Amino acid sequence: MVPQGTRAWIERISEHELPALCSTIREIEKISKDDTSSLTRLGQAVLHDHALTTAILKVANSAGYMLHNPVTTVSRASVVLGLTRIKNICITAKMLSSLLKNRKLTPAVYERLLKLMAQSFHAGMIARMMMRDYEEDVQEETFIAALLNRFGESAFWSMGGPVTVELDKRLRQKQAVRPEEVEFIVRQALGTTFENMSLGLASSWNMGSVLISSLEEPELRTPELRSVNLAVRLSATLANPKHSRNELEKELAEAAEITQRDRWDLLSGLEECSEATVELLRSYGAGVLTRFISHDLISPTANKEYTLTEEISDQTLQLRILREMAFLPDEYADFNMVVQTALEGIHRGIRMGRTVIFLKSRERGCLVPRFISAPDYNQLKREFVVSIDGSANIFTHVLNSRQPVWVDNLNVPKWRAYLDSSLRQLVSKDGFFIAPIIWGKYCVGLFYADRNDPEGNAAQRELSEDDFMAFTLFAQQTTICLAVILKNPAR
Repeated sequence: MVPQGTRAWIERISEHELPALCSTIREIEKISKDDTSSLTRLGQAVLHDHALTTAILKVANSAGYMLHNPVTTVSRASVVLGLTRIKNICITAKMLSSLLKNRKLTPAVYERLLKLMAQSFHAGMIARMMMRDYEEDVQEETFIAALLNRFGESAFWSMGGPVTVELDKRLRQKQAVRPEEVEFIVRQALGTTFENMSLGLASSWNMGSVLISSLEEPELRTPELRSVNLAVRLSATLANPKHSRNELEKELAEAAEITQRDRWDLLSGLEECSEATVELLRSYGAGVLTRFISHDLISPTANKEYTLTEEISDQTLQLRILREMAFLPDEYADFNMVVQTALEGIHRGIRMGRTVIFLKSRERGCLVPRFISAPDYNQLKREFVVSIDGSANIFTHVLNSRQPVWVDNLNVPKWRAYLDSSLRQLVSKDGFFIAPIIWGKYCVGLFYADRNDPEGNAAQRELSEDDFMAFTLFAQQTTICLAVILKNPAR
Protein backbone atom coordinates (compact mmCIF):
# COMPACT_ATOMS: atom_id res chain seq x y z
CA MET A 1 0.00 0.00 0.00
CA VAL A 2 1.35 3.41 -1.02
CA PRO A 3 1.45 5.92 1.88
CA GLN A 4 -0.64 9.05 1.40
CA GLY A 5 0.15 12.42 2.91
CA THR A 6 3.25 14.10 4.26
CA ARG A 7 3.20 12.53 7.73
CA ALA A 8 2.90 8.99 6.36
CA TRP A 9 5.90 9.48 4.06
CA ILE A 10 8.00 11.06 6.81
CA GLU A 11 7.34 8.05 9.05
CA ARG A 12 8.13 5.55 6.29
CA ILE A 13 11.42 7.23 5.33
CA SER A 14 12.51 7.84 8.94
CA GLU A 15 11.54 4.49 10.43
CA HIS A 16 11.79 2.01 7.55
CA GLU A 17 13.83 3.36 4.63
CA LEU A 18 16.62 5.47 6.18
CA PRO A 19 16.54 4.90 9.97
CA ALA A 20 20.36 4.84 10.32
CA LEU A 21 20.75 8.13 8.44
CA CYS A 22 17.94 9.65 10.50
CA SER A 23 19.56 8.72 13.84
CA THR A 24 23.01 9.82 12.65
CA ILE A 25 21.87 13.28 11.57
CA ARG A 26 19.87 13.76 14.76
CA GLU A 27 22.89 12.74 16.87
CA ILE A 28 25.28 15.01 14.95
CA GLU A 29 22.91 17.97 15.27
CA LYS A 30 22.47 17.27 18.99
CA ILE A 31 26.22 17.09 19.58
CA SER A 32 26.88 20.29 17.62
CA LYS A 33 24.60 22.27 19.93
CA ASP A 34 26.73 21.42 22.99
CA ASP A 35 29.37 24.17 22.88
CA THR A 36 31.42 22.82 25.78
CA SER A 37 32.37 19.45 24.36
CA SER A 38 30.96 19.30 20.84
CA LEU A 39 34.24 18.92 18.93
CA THR A 40 35.47 16.18 21.24
CA ARG A 41 32.16 14.31 21.23
CA LEU A 42 31.78 14.58 17.47
CA GLY A 43 35.29 13.19 17.01
CA GLN A 44 34.46 10.22 19.23
CA ALA A 45 31.12 9.66 17.49
CA VAL A 46 32.70 9.22 14.05
CA LEU A 47 36.05 7.63 14.90
CA HIS A 48 34.83 4.02 14.92
CA ASP A 49 33.23 4.53 11.49
CA HIS A 50 36.14 3.86 9.14
CA ALA A 51 34.32 5.03 5.99
CA LEU A 52 33.25 8.30 7.63
CA THR A 53 36.72 8.93 9.09
CA THR A 54 38.26 8.38 5.65
CA ALA A 55 35.74 10.74 4.05
CA ILE A 56 36.43 13.49 6.60
CA LEU A 57 40.19 13.31 6.05
CA LYS A 58 39.91 13.17 2.25
CA VAL A 59 37.57 16.16 2.14
CA ALA A 60 39.60 18.09 4.72
CA ASN A 61 42.69 17.62 2.56
CA SER A 62 40.98 18.45 -0.73
CA ALA A 63 41.76 21.72 -2.49
CA GLY A 64 38.40 23.17 -1.51
CA TYR A 65 39.11 22.89 2.21
CA MET A 66 42.83 22.50 2.92
CA LEU A 67 44.31 25.59 4.54
CA HIS A 68 48.03 24.92 5.07
CA ASN A 69 49.43 21.52 5.88
CA PRO A 70 47.62 18.21 5.37
CA VAL A 71 45.78 16.90 8.43
CA THR A 72 46.13 13.32 9.63
CA THR A 73 43.54 13.04 12.41
CA VAL A 74 39.87 13.84 12.80
CA SER A 75 40.81 15.78 15.92
CA ARG A 76 43.11 18.04 13.95
CA ALA A 77 40.63 18.40 11.09
CA SER A 78 38.01 19.51 13.62
CA VAL A 79 40.26 22.27 14.93
CA VAL A 80 41.40 23.46 11.50
CA LEU A 81 37.98 23.41 9.85
CA GLY A 82 35.73 24.16 12.82
CA LEU A 83 32.64 22.44 14.16
CA THR A 84 30.17 23.59 11.50
CA ARG A 85 32.30 22.37 8.59
CA ILE A 86 33.05 19.03 10.23
CA LYS A 87 29.36 18.57 11.04
CA ASN A 88 28.41 19.28 7.44
CA ILE A 89 31.08 16.94 6.08
CA CYS A 90 29.69 14.17 8.30
CA ILE A 91 26.11 14.80 7.22
CA THR A 92 27.08 15.03 3.54
CA ALA A 93 29.16 11.84 3.62
CA LYS A 94 26.43 9.89 5.41
CA MET A 95 23.75 11.21 3.07
CA LEU A 96 25.72 10.26 -0.05
CA SER A 97 26.51 6.76 1.19
CA SER A 98 22.96 6.11 2.46
CA LEU A 99 21.14 7.28 -0.66
CA LEU A 100 23.48 5.53 -3.08
CA LYS A 101 23.59 2.14 -1.36
CA ASN A 102 20.34 0.70 -2.81
CA ARG A 103 21.55 -1.45 -5.70
CA LYS A 104 18.04 -2.69 -6.59
CA LEU A 105 16.83 0.49 -8.26
CA THR A 106 15.77 0.24 -11.87
CA PRO A 107 18.15 1.98 -14.32
CA ALA A 108 15.67 4.80 -14.96
CA VAL A 109 15.07 5.52 -11.26
CA TYR A 110 18.77 5.19 -10.44
CA GLU A 111 19.70 7.72 -13.11
CA ARG A 112 17.01 10.11 -11.89
CA LEU A 113 18.42 9.81 -8.35
CA LEU A 114 22.01 10.39 -9.53
CA LYS A 115 21.03 13.48 -11.50
CA LEU A 116 19.11 14.89 -8.54
CA MET A 117 21.93 14.27 -6.06
CA ALA A 118 24.51 15.81 -8.39
CA GLN A 119 22.23 18.80 -8.85
CA SER A 120 21.74 19.14 -5.08
CA PHE A 121 25.48 19.00 -4.41
CA HIS A 122 26.08 21.60 -7.13
CA ALA A 123 23.41 23.81 -5.53
CA GLY A 124 25.19 23.60 -2.19
CA MET A 125 28.49 24.67 -3.74
CA ILE A 126 26.84 27.55 -5.63
CA ALA A 127 25.16 28.77 -2.44
CA ARG A 128 28.48 28.69 -0.57
CA MET A 129 30.16 30.58 -3.42
CA MET A 130 27.47 33.26 -3.36
CA MET A 131 28.01 33.80 0.38
CA ARG A 132 31.82 33.91 0.19
CA ASP A 133 31.98 37.44 1.70
CA TYR A 134 30.17 36.26 4.83
CA GLU A 135 31.50 34.39 7.86
CA GLU A 136 32.42 30.73 7.40
CA ASP A 137 29.53 29.50 9.56
CA VAL A 138 27.06 31.38 7.35
CA GLN A 139 28.67 29.89 4.23
CA GLU A 140 28.37 26.40 5.68
CA GLU A 141 24.76 26.88 6.76
CA THR A 142 23.77 27.99 3.26
CA PHE A 143 25.75 25.10 1.74
CA ILE A 144 23.94 22.44 3.76
CA ALA A 145 20.56 24.14 3.30
CA ALA A 146 20.93 24.15 -0.50
CA LEU A 147 22.35 20.61 -0.52
CA LEU A 148 19.38 19.25 1.44
CA ASN A 149 16.72 21.49 -0.10
CA ARG A 150 15.43 18.58 -2.20
CA PHE A 151 16.27 15.85 0.29
CA GLY A 152 12.68 14.57 0.46
CA GLU A 153 12.73 13.88 -3.26
CA SER A 154 16.16 12.20 -3.08
CA ALA A 155 15.03 10.03 -0.17
CA PHE A 156 11.93 8.99 -2.11
CA TRP A 157 13.79 7.91 -5.25
CA SER A 158 16.45 6.08 -3.20
CA MET A 159 13.76 3.75 -1.78
CA GLY A 160 13.17 1.94 -5.05
CA GLY A 161 10.21 -0.37 -5.48
CA PRO A 162 7.02 -0.21 -7.56
CA VAL A 163 5.95 3.22 -6.30
CA THR A 164 9.14 4.89 -7.57
CA VAL A 165 9.00 3.03 -10.88
CA GLU A 166 5.39 4.04 -11.47
CA LEU A 167 5.95 7.72 -10.61
CA ASP A 168 9.08 7.87 -12.77
CA LYS A 169 7.08 6.39 -15.65
CA ARG A 170 4.27 8.93 -15.23
CA LEU A 171 6.69 11.87 -15.16
CA ARG A 172 8.38 10.63 -18.31
CA GLN A 173 5.10 9.99 -20.15
CA LYS A 174 3.80 13.45 -19.33
CA GLN A 175 7.20 14.96 -20.15
CA ALA A 176 6.72 17.15 -17.11
CA VAL A 177 9.23 19.98 -17.14
CA ARG A 178 7.73 22.90 -15.29
CA PRO A 179 7.72 22.65 -11.46
CA GLU A 180 3.95 23.04 -11.27
CA GLU A 181 3.47 20.08 -13.63
CA VAL A 182 5.76 17.88 -11.56
CA GLU A 183 4.03 18.98 -8.34
CA PHE A 184 0.59 18.10 -9.72
CA ILE A 185 1.63 14.58 -10.76
CA VAL A 186 3.51 13.92 -7.50
CA ARG A 187 0.59 15.11 -5.38
CA GLN A 188 -1.77 12.82 -7.28
CA ALA A 189 0.50 9.81 -6.70
CA LEU A 190 1.73 10.43 -3.15
CA GLY A 191 -0.84 12.69 -1.54
CA THR A 192 1.85 15.29 -0.86
CA THR A 193 4.66 17.15 -2.61
CA PHE A 194 8.40 16.63 -2.55
CA GLU A 195 8.74 20.10 -0.99
CA ASN A 196 6.47 19.12 1.90
CA MET A 197 8.42 15.88 2.36
CA SER A 198 11.69 17.83 2.49
CA LEU A 199 10.28 20.25 5.05
CA GLY A 200 8.85 17.43 7.16
CA LEU A 201 12.16 15.55 7.18
CA ALA A 202 14.14 18.73 7.92
CA SER A 203 11.92 19.51 10.91
CA SER A 204 11.71 15.92 12.19
CA TRP A 205 15.44 15.29 11.82
CA ASN A 206 16.45 18.72 13.25
CA MET A 207 18.42 19.66 10.15
CA GLY A 208 18.98 23.34 10.92
CA SER A 209 17.08 26.61 10.90
CA VAL A 210 18.34 27.92 7.53
CA LEU A 211 17.17 24.79 5.70
CA ILE A 212 13.79 24.79 7.47
CA SER A 213 13.27 28.50 6.78
CA SER A 214 14.20 28.09 3.11
CA LEU A 215 11.49 25.44 2.76
CA GLU A 216 8.91 26.91 5.12
CA GLU A 217 9.20 30.58 4.19
CA PRO A 218 10.93 30.78 0.79
CA GLU A 219 9.58 34.28 0.26
CA LEU A 220 11.79 35.69 3.04
CA ARG A 221 14.38 38.00 1.53
CA THR A 222 17.43 37.49 3.75
CA PRO A 223 20.69 37.05 1.78
CA GLU A 224 21.11 33.47 3.06
CA LEU A 225 17.64 32.32 2.02
CA ARG A 226 17.80 34.14 -1.31
CA SER A 227 21.14 32.44 -2.01
CA VAL A 228 19.79 29.01 -1.10
CA ASN A 229 16.69 29.29 -3.29
CA LEU A 230 18.57 30.82 -6.20
CA ALA A 231 21.33 28.19 -6.00
CA VAL A 232 18.71 25.43 -6.20
CA ARG A 233 17.17 27.06 -9.30
CA LEU A 234 20.56 27.77 -10.92
CA SER A 235 21.77 24.20 -10.47
CA ALA A 236 18.52 22.91 -12.03
CA THR A 237 18.87 25.28 -14.98
CA LEU A 238 22.51 24.35 -15.60
CA ALA A 239 21.65 20.64 -15.36
CA ASN A 240 19.04 20.97 -18.10
CA PRO A 241 20.72 20.84 -21.56
CA LYS A 242 17.59 22.48 -23.04
CA HIS A 243 17.43 25.30 -20.51
CA SER A 244 16.08 28.67 -21.50
CA ARG A 245 18.80 31.24 -22.09
CA ASN A 246 16.46 33.96 -20.88
CA GLU A 247 15.83 32.06 -17.63
CA LEU A 248 19.56 31.65 -17.05
CA GLU A 249 20.18 35.36 -17.69
CA LYS A 250 17.47 36.27 -15.17
CA GLU A 251 19.02 34.00 -12.55
CA LEU A 252 22.49 35.39 -13.21
CA ALA A 253 21.16 38.92 -12.82
CA GLU A 254 19.57 37.98 -9.50
CA ALA A 255 22.84 36.37 -8.35
CA ALA A 256 24.76 39.50 -9.32
CA GLU A 257 22.38 41.58 -7.22
CA ILE A 258 22.76 39.33 -4.16
CA THR A 259 26.55 39.03 -4.39
CA GLN A 260 27.23 42.56 -5.65
CA ARG A 261 29.49 41.13 -8.35
CA ASP A 262 29.49 41.89 -12.06
CA ARG A 263 28.32 39.31 -14.56
CA TRP A 264 31.77 38.20 -15.72
CA ASP A 265 33.07 37.82 -12.19
CA LEU A 266 30.00 35.75 -11.39
CA LEU A 267 30.46 33.52 -14.44
CA SER A 268 34.07 32.94 -13.40
CA GLY A 269 32.86 32.05 -9.91
CA LEU A 270 30.35 29.56 -11.32
CA GLU A 271 33.05 27.97 -13.45
CA GLU A 272 35.33 27.55 -10.43
CA CYS A 273 32.34 26.31 -8.45
CA SER A 274 31.62 23.56 -10.99
CA GLU A 275 35.25 22.45 -10.94
CA ALA A 276 35.23 22.41 -7.13
CA THR A 277 31.98 20.41 -7.13
CA VAL A 278 33.50 17.72 -9.35
CA GLU A 279 36.65 17.53 -7.21
CA LEU A 280 34.76 17.43 -3.92
CA LEU A 281 32.42 14.70 -5.13
CA ARG A 282 35.49 12.60 -5.90
CA SER A 283 36.81 13.29 -2.40
CA TYR A 284 33.54 11.96 -0.98
CA GLY A 285 33.89 8.82 -3.09
CA ALA A 286 30.87 9.85 -5.20
CA GLY A 287 32.61 10.15 -8.54
CA VAL A 288 29.59 8.51 -10.18
CA LEU A 289 27.79 11.87 -9.81
CA THR A 290 30.41 13.98 -11.60
CA ARG A 291 29.15 13.21 -15.10
CA PHE A 292 25.91 15.00 -14.26
CA ILE A 293 27.62 18.29 -13.36
CA SER A 294 27.24 20.75 -16.22
CA HIS A 295 30.43 21.09 -18.27
CA ASP A 296 29.21 24.05 -20.28
CA LEU A 297 30.88 26.50 -17.92
CA ILE A 298 33.91 24.54 -16.76
CA SER A 299 37.34 23.93 -18.17
CA PRO A 300 39.22 20.64 -17.86
CA THR A 301 40.64 20.21 -14.40
CA ALA A 302 43.54 18.09 -13.31
CA ASN A 303 42.74 14.99 -11.32
CA LYS A 304 44.77 16.01 -8.28
CA GLU A 305 45.81 13.47 -5.72
CA TYR A 306 46.55 14.22 -2.09
CA THR A 307 48.83 12.28 0.14
CA LEU A 308 46.11 11.27 2.58
CA THR A 309 43.89 9.67 -0.05
CA GLU A 310 46.39 6.87 -0.58
CA GLU A 311 46.68 3.74 1.48
CA ILE A 312 49.46 4.11 4.02
CA SER A 313 50.99 1.65 6.47
CA ASP A 314 50.06 1.57 10.15
CA GLN A 315 53.59 2.67 11.08
CA THR A 316 53.44 5.67 8.73
CA LEU A 317 50.06 6.72 10.12
CA GLN A 318 51.40 6.39 13.68
CA LEU A 319 54.37 8.62 12.87
CA ARG A 320 52.16 11.23 11.24
CA ILE A 321 49.84 11.39 14.23
CA LEU A 322 52.76 11.49 16.68
CA ARG A 323 54.23 14.36 14.67
CA GLU A 324 50.87 16.13 14.79
CA MET A 325 50.80 15.67 18.56
CA ALA A 326 54.28 17.18 18.92
CA PHE A 327 53.00 20.50 17.54
CA LEU A 328 49.82 20.64 19.63
CA PRO A 329 51.35 22.68 22.50
CA ASP A 330 52.30 25.39 20.00
CA GLU A 331 48.72 25.56 18.73
CA TYR A 332 47.00 26.39 22.03
CA ALA A 333 45.78 22.83 22.46
CA ASP A 334 44.21 21.92 25.81
CA PHE A 335 44.11 18.66 27.78
CA ASN A 336 41.05 17.38 25.90
CA MET A 337 42.60 17.99 22.51
CA VAL A 338 45.84 16.20 23.41
CA VAL A 339 44.22 13.07 24.82
CA GLN A 340 41.62 12.94 22.02
CA THR A 341 44.41 13.03 19.40
CA ALA A 342 46.31 10.31 21.25
CA LEU A 343 43.16 8.19 21.42
CA GLU A 344 42.73 8.57 17.66
CA GLY A 345 46.36 7.58 17.10
CA ILE A 346 45.94 4.43 19.18
CA HIS A 347 42.59 3.51 17.66
CA ARG A 348 43.44 4.09 14.00
CA GLY A 349 47.22 3.79 13.98
CA ILE A 350 47.41 0.52 15.96
CA ARG A 351 43.99 -0.71 14.75
CA MET A 352 42.51 -1.30 18.19
CA GLY A 353 38.90 -2.43 18.51
CA ARG A 354 38.13 -0.45 21.66
CA THR A 355 40.12 2.53 22.92
CA VAL A 356 39.11 4.26 26.14
CA ILE A 357 40.51 7.14 28.17
CA PHE A 358 39.58 6.86 31.85
CA LEU A 359 39.74 9.88 34.15
CA LYS A 360 39.56 9.87 37.93
CA SER A 361 36.33 10.87 39.60
CA ARG A 362 37.20 11.76 43.19
CA GLU A 363 33.56 12.15 44.20
CA ARG A 364 32.68 8.65 43.06
CA GLY A 365 36.01 7.00 43.92
CA CYS A 366 36.30 5.43 40.49
CA LEU A 367 37.69 5.70 36.98
CA VAL A 368 35.11 6.96 34.48
CA PRO A 369 35.35 6.46 30.69
CA ARG A 370 35.43 10.02 29.32
CA PHE A 371 36.79 9.50 25.79
CA ILE A 372 35.81 6.37 23.87
CA SER A 373 36.28 5.04 20.38
CA ALA A 374 34.42 1.77 19.94
CA PRO A 375 31.34 0.41 18.16
CA ASP A 376 29.63 -0.16 21.52
CA TYR A 377 30.27 3.42 22.67
CA ASN A 378 27.06 3.86 24.67
CA GLN A 379 27.37 0.54 26.48
CA LEU A 380 30.99 1.23 27.46
CA LYS A 381 30.08 4.72 28.64
CA ARG A 382 27.41 3.24 30.87
CA GLU A 383 29.07 0.05 32.14
CA PHE A 384 32.86 0.37 32.01
CA VAL A 385 33.32 2.19 35.34
CA VAL A 386 36.20 0.92 37.49
CA SER A 387 36.38 1.30 41.29
CA ILE A 388 39.67 2.61 42.70
CA ASP A 389 38.60 2.35 46.32
CA GLY A 390 39.10 -0.85 48.27
CA SER A 391 41.10 -3.82 46.99
CA ALA A 392 43.78 -3.38 44.34
CA ASN A 393 43.07 -4.21 40.70
CA ILE A 394 44.95 -3.89 37.42
CA PHE A 395 43.80 -0.31 36.95
CA THR A 396 44.89 0.88 40.41
CA HIS A 397 48.16 -0.99 39.88
CA VAL A 398 48.93 1.15 36.80
CA LEU A 399 47.76 4.32 38.54
CA ASN A 400 50.22 3.67 41.38
CA SER A 401 53.16 2.29 39.40
CA ARG A 402 52.75 4.79 36.54
CA GLN A 403 54.05 2.15 34.15
CA PRO A 404 52.23 0.75 31.10
CA VAL A 405 51.24 -2.91 31.19
CA TRP A 406 50.25 -5.51 28.64
CA VAL A 407 47.93 -8.15 30.05
CA ASP A 408 48.28 -10.90 27.47
CA ASN A 409 46.72 -13.70 29.53
CA LEU A 410 44.11 -13.07 32.21
CA ASN A 411 44.75 -16.38 33.95
CA VAL A 412 48.48 -16.30 34.63
CA PRO A 413 49.38 -15.81 38.34
CA LYS A 414 50.97 -12.44 37.53
CA TRP A 415 47.59 -10.88 36.65
CA ARG A 416 44.98 -13.18 38.18
CA ALA A 417 44.97 -11.42 41.54
CA TYR A 418 44.36 -8.07 39.85
CA LEU A 419 41.27 -9.18 37.95
CA ASP A 420 38.13 -10.04 39.90
CA SER A 421 35.00 -11.46 38.25
CA SER A 422 33.41 -8.04 37.63
CA LEU A 423 36.52 -6.71 35.85
CA ARG A 424 36.78 -9.85 33.74
CA GLN A 425 33.34 -9.05 32.36
CA LEU A 426 34.56 -5.65 31.19
CA VAL A 427 38.06 -6.23 29.79
CA SER A 428 38.91 -8.30 26.73
CA LYS A 429 39.60 -11.99 27.40
CA ASP A 430 42.15 -11.86 24.57
CA GLY A 431 44.34 -9.30 26.33
CA PHE A 432 44.61 -5.52 26.61
CA PHE A 433 46.96 -2.57 27.15
CA ILE A 434 46.84 0.04 29.95
CA ALA A 435 49.07 3.12 30.33
CA PRO A 436 49.07 6.12 32.71
CA ILE A 437 48.11 9.70 31.81
CA ILE A 438 50.43 12.04 33.75
CA TRP A 439 49.36 15.65 34.31
CA GLY A 440 52.07 17.48 36.24
CA LYS A 441 52.73 15.55 39.45
CA TYR A 442 49.58 13.49 39.24
CA CYS A 443 48.38 10.41 37.41
CA VAL A 444 44.93 11.66 36.43
CA GLY A 445 43.76 8.79 34.31
CA LEU A 446 44.56 5.83 32.09
CA PHE A 447 44.64 4.75 28.46
CA TYR A 448 42.98 1.39 27.82
CA ALA A 449 42.95 -0.47 24.48
CA ASP A 450 42.03 -3.94 23.23
CA ARG A 451 40.90 -5.69 20.08
CA ASN A 452 37.59 -6.88 21.44
CA ASP A 453 34.85 -7.04 18.82
CA PRO A 454 31.44 -6.49 20.46
CA GLU A 455 29.66 -7.35 17.20
CA GLY A 456 31.15 -10.84 17.14
CA ASN A 457 32.84 -10.58 13.75
CA ALA A 458 35.89 -12.58 12.74
CA ALA A 459 38.78 -12.22 15.14
CA GLN A 460 41.26 -9.46 14.46
CA ARG A 461 44.99 -9.98 14.62
CA GLU A 462 46.51 -10.75 18.01
CA LEU A 463 48.21 -8.07 20.07
CA SER A 464 51.94 -7.90 19.40
CA GLU A 465 55.09 -6.43 20.89
CA ASP A 466 55.11 -3.76 18.16
CA ASP A 467 51.53 -2.83 19.07
CA PHE A 468 52.46 -2.43 22.72
CA MET A 469 55.51 -0.31 21.89
CA ALA A 470 53.37 1.97 19.71
CA PHE A 471 50.72 2.19 22.45
CA THR A 472 53.39 3.11 25.00
CA LEU A 473 54.81 5.74 22.64
CA PHE A 474 51.43 7.48 22.33
CA ALA A 475 51.09 7.50 26.13
CA GLN A 476 54.58 8.97 26.51
CA GLN A 477 53.93 11.63 23.86
CA THR A 478 50.76 12.58 25.72
CA THR A 479 52.74 13.09 28.93
CA ILE A 480 55.28 15.26 27.09
CA CYS A 481 52.59 17.42 25.47
CA LEU A 482 50.73 17.90 28.75
CA ALA A 483 53.96 18.84 30.53
CA VAL A 484 54.68 21.56 27.96
CA ILE A 485 51.12 22.90 28.16
CA LEU A 486 51.28 22.95 31.97
CA LYS A 487 54.62 24.74 31.91
CA ASN A 488 53.48 27.34 29.38
CA PRO A 489 49.72 27.75 29.86
CA ALA A 490 49.61 31.00 27.85
CA ARG A 491 51.01 29.43 24.69
